[in-house]
Order: sequence, then structure tokens, then C-alpha cells
Amino acid sequence: MSYESRRSRRKFLNLLGLAAGGALLQNCNTKPPVSQPWQLSPRAISSQAEVPSVRIGFIPSLEIAPLLVAQKQNIFAKYGLTDVQLVPLTSWQSICDRLELGTELGTNTGGLDGSHLCSPLPELLNEGVINRYTRKTAMYILMRLHTNGGYISVSQRMKPFAVQLQRAAFAPFQDVARFLGSPIKSAIAEAGDNYDLWLRYWLSAMTIIPDRHMEIMAIPPVQIQEQVRQNQADLLCLNSWQTWQLASANLAEPAITIADIWQNYPGELIAMRADWVDKFPIATQALMQAIMEAQIWCDDPANWNQLNTMLAFNLTDSADLVNAPLKISAQLLKNRFFVNRDRRQREQSPRSPKNTPSLALKYWSSNGISVSYPYKSHDLWFLTEYRRWHRLPEKFETKETIDAVNREDLWRQAARAIGVPDTIIPNTTSRGVETFFDGVTFDPSAPDKYLASQRLAQ
Repeated sequence: MSYESRRSRRKFLNLLGLAAGGALLQNCNTKPPVSQPWQLSPRAISSQAEVPSVRIGFIPSLEIAPLLVAQKQNIFAKYGLTDVQLVPLTSWQSICDRLELGTELGTNTGGLDGSHLCSPLPELLNEGVINRYTRKTAMYILMRLHTNGGYISVSQRMKPFAVQLQRAAFAPFQDVARFLGSPIKSAIAEAGDNYDLWLRYWLSAMTIIPDRHMEIMAIPPVQIQEQVRQNQADLLCLNSWQTWQLASANLAEPAITIADIWQNYPGELIAMRADWVDKFPIATQALMQAIMEAQIWCDDPANWNQLNTMLAFNLTDSADLVNAPLKISAQLLKNRFFVNRDRRQREQSPRSPKNTPSLALKYWSSNGISVSYPYKSHDLWFLTEYRRWHRLPEKFETKETIDAVNREDLWRQAARAIGVPDTIIPNTTSRGVETFFDGVTFDPSAPDKYLASQRLAQ
């Protein structure tokens, strides 16, 4: 069924009231993970794929490891995709521009068929909310790439104050900072991305209203280090790669992980233009199955040393993945970034039990919870946060848009094709009620209730 057919059918059902009151997002728990091991059994589809090529954009980071693994380990080729072009870009806006352009005019146009993205960009592209052009770009979300990896770091100027999760601990910092010469400012790499939302949530939970009590600056990654040196940014919410760069330059240290704010939070994702998926359904399945196999490979401890070497080489090879060479130590890229330091901090915190789950990057599953499966309830949280910060049109059709864009049905099909047992495939589109570090809960069946409570907190 094409994108337009799916959207028209959904709109008709909504008019009948069949999708009202949270029917789209069932508030149920997933099936428990199976304890016995299972074997990959990929379907032989190489002779069936309609095309061997696809252009996928991404921003270099540890979070996109499955894409690198699928390419470098020839997993894409194994599934019949012999010409997967991974296109490195420097910003989400650049990725969105190229997704809007597409590749219909040929592979040398600079357009993309799909990309590594953060939420809720696929929905915003789909509805034409963020693009620079007049047309909408129909998108499909296929899968999540990871959980963990994000950090809130503090500059060396703020280090003596030991920023933690407790609300009371942050209260006097702004006065002290002003006494030292300038107020505290926070920063992210790009306005409106997932790290912007994580930072806003944490600041609000600390009774600091973003943009009113504290400025949040969007600083391009190439400028972040210089801005920190000049004391222009003290709190930075960034991915693991950008966090490592600041730490290695002795400019800032990670203080809080995003997983401390929301355990097993939904990370970045893979989204494709809907027209590409509709035109090449078998190639889409090949793409998803290859990335799934790579995710499983990344989570296997037996592969971590090889993964470390692969990441270290590819993230520093300017001719391959990034525009400028970067210094890195493979020892710091053991796929368990800052975990030892995080564990010590959590064990010393009176509010964090010593048996807190590991905050390591996970690509396939974490603590028995699917990482790869794209829960619609998570899409709803991101769009609800956008509503919270007044970044969506008043009449934005949230649930209808999620149901048109999220293709969790294709994920299930791909998972079964590679041998994933039904017992560990989520049986609903919702992960249920989510609980954050401050005790606030998000019930996917009642997003307006969550929104009202958060606005009262501001």
C-alpha cells in the first residue's frame, strides 16, 4: 500500500472515530525476552531486490555504528545491496534538504533516499513543517539505531560545582557563575534536535525554564570547542562522539547521561523517503535486514574489539567519512564510552542504586527491551515535547501523522525474515507508561495530561 493510500485510509478511520482515545498507541507492555539463544536465518533475497543501490545520509558518531558495520562487513552486499552509499553530512538541516531533493534525477544530484535522523524530524519533513521549500516530503520511519550515548557535559569552569540530577544542587550555580564573570549558558549542536529536547527536559525538571532563565545556544560542532574555551557555554548536551572530543581536549566532562534521565530512551533512527520504499519494497526489506544483522553484531561482546578498531579508523579517516582528520584513541572507543566513570558516579549518588543498568551504547536490545523496534509511543513523546515548546502548528495531526510515517509493520516483517522469534518481537506499538528521573510519567494514551503537567511546571 502506497504512502498516499495509507494516509487516506487512516484519515477515513479517524473520521469514523476508530483511532480516537489512544487506539493508535495501545498502552501495553511488550512480550518478555526469550532466554534461549536463537540463530540468524537470513532469507535469500539478493536475486529479488529491485535495485542494488541506495544513498543514506548520516552524521558521523558512535551511534551510527550499525551502518558502518553493515557496509564494512559486506552485510549490505550479502542481502543484494552492492552499492550502498553512506553520505556524511554535518547537520540535520543539511540532511533534511537532501532528503527533500531525493535522487530521482540521478545519484550525482546530492540528494538522498534515506538517512540517519533524530526524532521528530521524519514527521516534520512529512508535514512540511521544517523544510525550506513549499512541498512536503513523505517519509517512513523504519527502525531505531541505538539507545544510550547522549550526555550532558559541564565545562571546566563548572566542574567544581559537581552538577548532578538533584534539583537543589543546581539552584545557586547561576549566581556563582555571574560572580565569576558571566552567567551559565547551555548549548546543543542544532536547535530542535533530540539533544535539545533532552536538555530542555532536564533544565525544566531542575525548575530552570529554558530561554527564560537560561539561554540555549545552537553551536555547530566545529565551533563548540572554541566557544567553551571562551566561556560561552557551560552545559552541553551532545552525542558520545562530540562529548569525547570535548573531554579529550580537557574542556568539559560528562556529568549526566541521557539514560540517567530516561532509562532505555529511544535513540536516533533510520528513515527513508516514502516514494523510495513504495517503489522498492524488496530492497527496503534487504536494507532493514542488513542493518538489523549489524545491530545484533554490534551488541555481541565477541565483536567489540573489532568494532572499536572499525569506529576509530572510520571516524578519523577524512577521505572516508569526515571532512577533517580527528585525533582519537581506540582505547576510549571500546563501545562502552565513559561507562566506568558513569558507574562510579551513580554508585556514589544517594539517589542511584548500585544495580542501575549499564549505560553503554546498545544497538539491538537493552535490559531485555528492544532497541531497534520503532515504538509509536516514542514518536508521540517527541511530538508532544514539540507541542510543549510551541514548535508545532496548533492543528498538527499528531496521531494521524505518526501512523502514516511509522512503518513498524515493515520492521516486524524484516525481523521475522532474519529469524527473530515472535517471543521477542514487541506485540504492541507502545512501550507503555514511561517514567523519567524526576518521577514524571508519560502515558501514551493520555499525552495531553502529560503536556498539561509539564506546562504547569514551567
